[in-house]
Amino acid sequence: MNTTPEPTPAGKPEHILPPEENNVIILSKQKARRNENILAYEDGQFHKTRDGIFYVTKDSNNNEKRQFICSPLNVVADTRDEKSSEWGRLLEWKDRDSKAHQWAMPLEILKENGADMRGELLRQGLRIGTSQKAKNLLSAYIQTWPTDRKALCVDRLGWYDGQYILPDKSIGETEEITVFQNSGYLEPAYSQTGTLQDWKDNVAALAAGNSRMVFAVSCAFASTLSDIVGMESGGFHFRGSSSSGKTTALHLAASVFGQPSRYIRLWRTTANGLEGLAALHNDSLLILDELSQADPKEAGEAAYMLANGQGKTRATRTGAARKAATWRLMFLSAGEENLTAIMARAGKKTNAGQEIRLADIDSDAGMNMGAFETPHGYTPAELSVKLKDHAAKYHGTAGREWIEKLVAMRGKIPQNLKEQIDRFTGEFAPKEASGQVIRVARRFALVAVAGELATCWGLTGWKEREAITAAVKCFHAWLEGFGGTGNREERAILEQVRGFIEQHGASRFEDLKATEEQRIINRAGFFRFNKDGEKEYLVLTKPYSHEVCAGFDSKTVSGVLMKHGYLIPGKNGKTAQSINGTSLGKTTRCYVISSKLFDSEDR
Repeated sequence: MNTTPEPTPAGKPEHILPPEENNVIILSKQKARRNENILAYEDGQFHKTRDGIFYVTKDSNNNEKRQFICSPLNVVADTRDEKSSEWGRLLEWKDRDSKAHQWAMPLEILKENGADMRGELLRQGLRIGTSQKAKNLLSAYIQTWPTDRKALCVDRLGWYDGQYILPDKSIGETEEITVFQNSGYLEPAYSQTGTLQDWKDNVAALAAGNSRMVFAVSCAFASTLSDIVGMESGGFHFRGSSSSGKTTALHLAASVFGQPSRYIRLWRTTANGLEGLAALHNDSLLILDELSQADPKEAGEAAYMLANGQGKTRATRTGAARKAATWRLMFLSAGEENLTAIMARAGKKTNAGQEIRLADIDSDAGMNMGAFETPHGYTPAELSVKLKDHAAKYHGTAGREWIEKLVAMRGKIPQNLKEQIDRFTGEFAPKEASGQVIRVARRFALVAVAGELATCWGLTGWKEREAITAAVKCFHAWLEGFGGTGNREERAILEQVRGFIEQHGASRFEDLKATEEQRIINRAGFFRFNKDGEKEYLVLTKPYSHEVCAGFDSKTVSGVLMKHGYLIPGKNGKTAQSINGTSLGKTTRCYVISSKLFDSEDR
């Protein structure tokens, strides 16, 4: 078209993007104003036409000069957060394929020369004039074009005031439209291709019968439920050899929300980058591949940070404290090593808190087919390729439909979900399980319940209890690797104390009755035999705190040893005893450890 349309009559503003197209939020019907397609600016006027945005000036002979700024672009609303800060403008346009785009643009992005703003618009298909003047006028047009509408902006996706915020729309009804406004330049990877039935027939159907695949898909559904049931953040890690199928599981999980090749991220990133990714996946599933590529010095802290739901507080350019990024999510990981092995490379030990936040699952399902149990007529390698291909071709629809249903049912399902989580935990967690095991069991329960609910709502095509069966198998695999039902930190402490005495018992522990010639150097303590003939190790206080308890609080170690009956207290009840008759020639304080430590069943 080469003609400029007449201004739209008052009360009927021109709208480039019809409200019904592509589920784009349209804040239409602005208050009427004169010449609403024309805006005076400096010595000319902005003209909004069907051919695009132009800047029109007149020369001394009253001849009109038109400068092309960009293809049709609507400024739909002013945006701001609930504190009336983070102001921006809600923009809408179509690309050359007539696909609608919407962007809540932070005005902050216009600082300096606006290059970041233009880059984002160009990336999403807006045509922009090439001259420097056109570029400058585009910034002016976006800032000055009047609108009477306002929208609330939020800086993270997920649940907000009963709505679920997605990059391109908000699902749920409130008095004010809410939009996602991100100034972090990290692009959400949500997308849709194919139909829900395509995904069910080609992805979910082939996942059925394969516990790791079903569990991974169920994780995607579960990630949006944490806020509803009050569950803390946490993750799962598929550990296995190369080509075992663990990455295929990640692709299936990613296909619930978007294109796997774009949705799956890597552990190999900076702490700042990981914080940004976590915030971007709030109330959703963060998928990280190749744990082995993570910095061994930072891997443990990274896992802890993701599960803790908060990044570091940093200073702004003015020195003020910048609000720390926060999130609530589930994360799914894969790699050839687990967190313990990664940290060991840097000479670090995992603590129980880190290990229960990232539950380690052997990707081998035990059927000599890697991560698969039911190959559906293919070889495991063929099935892996088929699943990845199908996930790339059909994705995103199940997650969108799931969120639509969750929003509609949010007020009705929390109590039922909590009861089902309790039921799963009570049925499958061992009766003698520690608090740590119960915490992780409840996370597995959330995944099981989510998968079953998605099946009940017709989103997977799986048979009833498919997701529960998969979650139980994965939970048992985790429990076996975790080392049983007890407290992981206590077991680690006992193993460390045993290991120290096993390594140094013959070389650094001196017989309490030793002669001068039998004395040893680099002594860690003494040994003796009690009246029942049982050997006891008397550890000097310095080696005890610096070596035996290395990496743990010494009081915690003493408490664990006392609890299990391996540390013999003094008559005064204190953990260390005063020992007479040592070669040190004085009363010596020692921690007395019974050799029963080596006969225990908790090894």
